[in-house]
Amino acid sequence: MPSPVVSAKAYLLTYVTLLALTLTTTLIAYLDLGWGTMLLAIFFALVKAVLIASIFMHALYEGKLVRVVIAGAVVWFLILVSLTMNDYITRGWLGFGDK
Repeated sequence: MPSPVVSAKAYLLTYVTLLALTLTTTLIAYLDLGWGTMLLAIFFALVKAVLIASIFMHALYEGKLVRVVIAGAVVWFLILVSLTMNDYITRGWLGFGDK
């Protein structure tokens, strides 16, 4: 199976975009936006992960099976994050350790 041919311009544009998003994430960390700072940082991390997977890992040019595996990984990640957040949010409900 021939590997996809991605132009050097696409790689360079993706690299510059990743650098800009990293710089933006770093600069936003110095702002006090409350919970919005973390939300923006996670959003930029998500955009960077999508760029890396789609361009550098050639997921954009692969077949349906690879896309199904990626979708399964995303669903599994969301399950793990939701269970972790459920544990974190409900820790104080039972009142252990309250004084």
